[in-house]
Amino acid sequence: MEPALIDRLLPPTSISAIQRFITMPLSHASVSETLRTFFKANFTSVQIRGMERDEFHGTLGRLIGAVDEGKEGFLDASKQRDLSVKYHWGHNHDFGDGRVYAGRMGNRHIDILAHFVVEFGLPLDLTGKRVLDIGVWTGGTSLLLAAMGARVVALEEVVKYAETVNYLSRAFGLQDRLTCLPRSLYEALPMFADEFDYVIYSGVIYHVTDPLLSLRLVFSALKDEGCCFIETAGFHAAEKICRYEGPEIIHGGSTEDLNRGGWNYFIPSSATLATWCRDVGFQEAKVSTNIPEARLFAWARRTGFQDFCRAGLSKVGCR
Repeated sequence: MEPALIDRLLPPTSISAIQRFITMPLSHASVSETLRTFFKANFTSVQIRGMERDEFHGTLGRLIGAVDEGKEGFLDASKQRDLSVKYHWGHNHDFGDGRVYAGRMGNRHIDILAHFVVEFGLPLDLTGKRVLDIGVWTGGTSLLLAAMGARVVALEEVVKYAETVNYLSRAFGLQDRLTCLPRSLYEALPMFADEFDYVIYSGVIYHVTDPLLSLRLVFSALKDEGCCFIETAGFHAAEKICRYEGPEIIHGGSTEDLNRGGWNYFIPSSATLATWCRDVGFQEAKVSTNIPEARLFAWARRTGFQDFCRAGLSKVGCR
């Protein structure tokens, strides 16, 4: 049997504080503080293994800001999004030795998981659970899930970021609990059938060209009673509608610095997101009404495997 979560955390002096957090009534503030404690207890420079700290930071420093479209195999880099061509760090990471990496996503790895815990019951202790984390960038969420005790399979279609996640996994001695596959979800998810207890599908579904297919592949990868936790751009409405943007709509930053964002496809209403989940097979689905502006949070549970309507399905071999 694996040791309890708090027994694995370092340093030991943090354990009593963590016990207090876990037994407190759940609020976003208390859960966020617990998750920050988990992250800080596991992922500072003190925990780096098998390499010198300067070597570790030197490797990351050479990556950040580098322009490398060749590794991704693009035919025409001008048609691709900035974040796939130029290396940008994903989530904030304070290594505790004066080295702080500011990420484009800020502290959303903490905020989003805290929302899933408070609103939808994602356990703080994931010991013994298998979790699939989709679209992980440089791995902030994946590291945090591993700190919560999970065995994590991460997916990241941008090769340079997937390599970073695996580098971080090795640096912190997590090879047996965190691995990242450098593949799109359409390629990778058919590899898994009835395997995962939880899927974290955060900040991705509005970036994919076939959201229903992606959700069906998630449904098939989950075990019975497994749950998918979704966070996406969206809007609250009773109508089943989507807003389409397309890759020509970009925002922020400059072309010269390759620091723009955007590249969104289908932006769902809350009613649409819940319907997508039910249409692909999830027997239970709900969307939180406690949402920040222009974002949606949702939960869907597979109570048993079932078929779904295959008219127009873009992948015939999908389970």
